[in-house]
Amino acid sequence: MRRLRRLAAWFRWEMSRRIEVDGVIRLIILERFLKGAVLLVGGAVLLAVGSRTDLHRIANDLQVQLALEPGRHLWRRALTWVLDRLGAHPDAIGIAAILYGLLECLEGVGLMLRRRWAEYLVVLATSALLPLEVDELLHHPTPLKAAGTLVNAAIVVYLVWRKRLFMERPAAEALTAA
Repeated sequence: MRRLRRLAAWFRWEMSRRIEVDGVIRLIILERFLKGAVLLVGGAVLLAVGSRTDLHRIANDLQVQLALEPGRHLWRRALTWVLDRLGAHPDAIGIAAILYGLLECLEGVGLMLRRRWAEYLVVLATSALLPLEVDELLHHPTPLKAAGTLVNAAIVVYLVWRKRLFMERPAAEALTAA
């Protein structure tokens, strides 16, 4: 029980801290808002025109042309399984894009407001998808995929190392006072 109280005190201390916004954080904010805007617009377009066009055929053609045939790798098999359950409907993909875009914008807003939780959210959300990006880069390398993977890895490394996420602990007296 005492350990749980100390953990709760640390969590309150960590989340109440305000961050310093430097040049790198400003670039991360810009990147989050740009990526969020692209995802929001793309998702909205899918919702608006997806049911009225032959989008499924176009998506299959793009998969073949970009060598993204479903079923070749574990991640693609998992994605194919999910899309089969959803009916591979453009609405589901559009909604997922919008939700991910909103997450990106939430990260940007949190960083703009100098909130420590936003740094944690950026690290967790970005690092969760890095294995997928690396797998895709290893099987179908392109300069754009390499750049995106490097940017995301650099963001995670910067926030964990430079901003000392998951590393700092308050002094014992600060925990007992909280």
